[in-house]
Amino acid sequence: MSRGITEQDVWKAADALLLEGARPTIERVRLKIGRGSPNTVSPHLESWFARLGARIADPQAFRAPDTDAPEPVRELARQLWETAQALAHQAAETRALQAEDQARQARAERDAQAAELARVQTLAQAQAAELDALRLQLAATQAAQAERDAAQARELAAAQLEREQLREHARQEQTRLHEQARGEREQARLAIDEAHARARDAERRAAADMDRERQARQRAEQRLAEQARDSAAQLERERTQARTEQLAQLERHARLEARLAQLQAERDRLEGERLRERMRERRAGVAAAGGGARGPSRSRG
Repeated sequence: MSRGITEQDVWKAADALLLEGARPTIERVRLKIGRGSPNTVSPHLESWFARLGARIADPQAFRAPDTDAPEPVRELARQLWETAQALAHQAAETRALQAEDQARQARAERDAQAAELARVQTLAQAQAAELDALRLQLAATQAAQAERDAAQARELAAAQLEREQLREHARQEQTRLHEQARGEREQARLAIDEAHARARDAERRAAADMDRERQARQRAEQRLAEQARDSAAQLERERTQARTEQLAQLERHARLEARLAQLQAERDRLEGERLRERMRERRAGVAAAGGGARGPSRSRG
């Protein structure tokens, strides 16, 4: 498991980049170290820029190359040191202030985006709570419908029991009439026919009542199903709208991050070009000064 990036790691990499003639940036420092995230490197690099002027003013802040290094290397180190001093005295404080201002702006944009995302999440949570309430209401409606169905079933069972009782009564009456009508068969047959007619009428009435109850229950079930479908469709539309708004917020956030990265890269490119141009001018000045110093020495020889 790799260790985290420390301030010492970032400062060391920035010093090395400066001595190589490159402006230290977040990406260059990360490449130099070989690990670390931009969020970890950025504050350490800002503190490096803030202290660069004071370190340049301190002769012990940077160590010179080893004395056994080749002369071109020592000469290049001295030139880079002089260039770094000149650049740092002119622009270190300005760059530090600009970097701090840009960091504040980036943090403000991130805070605004985070607040917007929190608002969308709060809206989504409220919609989820409303969905739960509608689900509870649907469950209560279904429970009430189940209770009504149970009551109708009880009523139907009572009607069936009554019909069975009527049938049983008719059978008992028929038996009694048969026993009493040995000498009065014709009268008994009329009584039996009348009893059958009453039983059939009772059955027809019971069947008609059952049919009406079944139709009423079907209509109630159809209305409940339509209400449930309408509620589900409404909830799905609201949930789709919430997802669409959240995706739009995420896309705006991604575009802002991409724009910030583009601006940072452009600033780094321009700063690198300025630094290289100043180094070329410095080298040209040093070369011209060195040529003028060697001329009189040759003439004396």
